[in-house]
Amino acid sequence: MTEQASLYDRLGGMEALWTISQTVVKRCMLDPTIGHIWDHLTEDVVQKEIEHFVDWMSEAWGGPNKYHGRDLATVHRGMGITEEYWDALFAIIDNCYEEFDVAPDIRVEIDTYLRKFKPAIVGSPSFKSVVAAHPDLDVRNGMKGVGVIWPAVPAAATG
Repeated sequence: MTEQASLYDRLGGMEALWTISQTVVKRCMLDPTIGHIWDHLTEDVVQKEIEHFVDWMSEAWGGPNKYHGRDLATVHRGMGITEEYWDALFAIIDNCYEEFDVAPDIRVEIDTYLRKFKPAIVGSPSFKSVVAAHPDLDVRNGMKGVGVIWPAVPAAATG
């Protein structure tokens, strides 16, 4: 039996990851539901976000790059990501599948992988709302310094 090529290779390698990542992030930035998340991010921050995303996918899907960022719960804590935002992201991803003619089996594989991180991404209160509720919060201690623990239990998949 022949071993199946890695998802990284089946997607088309590094250039494909960069193209998909850039396309998804740019469309998210322009989306009326989630675009505001990028309103005050600099060019440098967005470029690093895409680079981290590419490295994360490369490592997970059998490519050469390694992800050196923080776990997904830490990265998304305080963003206030809601179910509505999550659904908007996956609508964008679905449109990219169509545009780039991604094979149905690869779509399922990608979705299965990405969706397992939902507990680490969706549901955190926004850091701004925690600060508003606790104006004396010491930001060095984060939300946990005022008893806001998220995820409430360690996320099974934090990547």
